[in-house]
Amino acid sequence: MQIQSREGFGFEEFIDELFLLKYGVDDYIPIRRNKDQGNDGTVLPEQKIIACYAPRKYSKADFETKVLGATNKEGDFEKYQKNWKDKYPNWEMYVNHEVSPDQLNIIQSLDGTTSIKGIDQLLNIIDELVSSKKRKLAVYLGIENFFIQDYIQDIINDLLNASGEEDKALHFDKKTLVPPQKKIELNFEQEDWDGMNSEMMLVMEEFNTITNILSGYNDDEINTLKRRVINDYNKLSGSFKERLYNLTDQYTREYGNIKDDEYVKCVKSILLYMFEQCLIGRKTDSEL
Repeated sequence: MQIQSREGFGFEEFIDELFLLKYGVDDYIPIRRNKDQGNDGTVLPEQKIIACYAPRKYSKADFETKVLGATNKEGDFEKYQKNWKDKYPNWEMYVNHEVSPDQLNIIQSLDGTTSIKGIDQLLNIIDELVSSKKRKLAVYLGIENFFIQDYIQDIINDLLNASGEEDKALHFDKKTLVPPQKKIELNFEQEDWDGMNSEMMLVMEEFNTITNILSGYNDDEINTLKRRVINDYNKLSGSFKERLYNLTDQYTREYGNIKDDEYVKCVKSILLYMFEQCLIGRKTDSEL
């Protein structure tokens, strides 16, 4: 929706952002918006010139004018042929909607190596980016909260799919939870209290997201998830702090990218959510 809502120069700026992430600054050259001579961006390794078309509402006549031109008005393809084709033999148009049969026919009828890509192809390009680059693009589009939700959803699904434990079902009372600071003081050395309080406050921002995602699973699935985390936690030795960090590293290596700070944060958010729910770590007297 964010991509489709971008029109004109806004869509061109998005394409620049996406292609700089995909190709890097050495292989993609954005072009100034005015007097571009038919070039909205250059992909050097592919010897390709990019053209963009992002109207508020699609019109076949407007599209033909954009590509082919009209009386006393050059189209993008004519400008490309005149100014760029000798050096860059490939020409590709990007649109902010699904490609229509009319658009495909027009582009395929042009002389040379031409193609057109729309929203489906753009989403596929994004899907192929590494997580850290997806995160940057999500921030650019203002949808980083949805991106975090996707991470948490993927982590939960991975934990469920990997679970092979068949312990009997766990049933947890929804008792009133104690303030996190008391649990932190019980499970961490005093020198770690301030740091863990700060970290707990940070990850608790995601607890509502985790709760909402878990509401979409049935009781058996939630119990499976709880068993997996509890069993993996119990297999580790050392203090709670050591187990917490080792389990975070274990899950991040198994399912994600240890170099992706946002993914690591999401894994730790899920584990500290389990901690806050009294599933791992020592419990206070009121929680026993």
